[in-house]
Amino acid sequence: MILNKIRKLFSGSLYVRISEERLQVHHLENGLVFDQRPFIALDASNPRKVTVKAIGDEAYALKSDSRFTVSNPFAHPRMLVSNFGNAERVLTHAIRAVHSAQFIAPSPLVVMHPLEKLEGGLTEIECRVFRELALGAGSREVRLHVGDELSVKHFAWDQICEPGGR
Repeated sequence: MILNKIRKLFSGSLYVRISEERLQVHHLENGLVFDQRPFIALDASNPRKVTVKAIGDEAYALKSDSRFTVSNPFAHPRMLVSNFGNAERVLTHAIRAVHSAQFIAPSPLVVMHPLEKLEGGLTEIECRVFRELALGAGSREVRLHVGDELSVKHFAWDQICEPGGR
């Protein structure tokens, strides 16, 4: 019981909605929300060390600045994830943003919900991509939801409809 209370202090539950236009991360316990465009701006002026200059709406604002490479890692004609490494960086930033009051890295339970490019369902590889994104971003457990958007106010774990009945 005490272990569970300590774990909740450093984790919590997150509901992540992903589309090509928006990345929304809802912290279900404290109500904080990250809702921005999923862009990343990279500074490649030093070829030995490419650095992240900005993420989200701040990165989108740098699109016209030729010093930075600005891209959306969730934009591809066939899949929702086009660049795994950059998508993981953007998701990590969003998860940390809703855990801003914590000085210890979060380890949340995460529900990943892709909102588009689902024609014919998700392949096993796409399911793995979404799970690996969340695990790489620091989650301790990941569930993948495909279907109608879940209610953030009345969230229940039994609402989750995982592809393939997992």
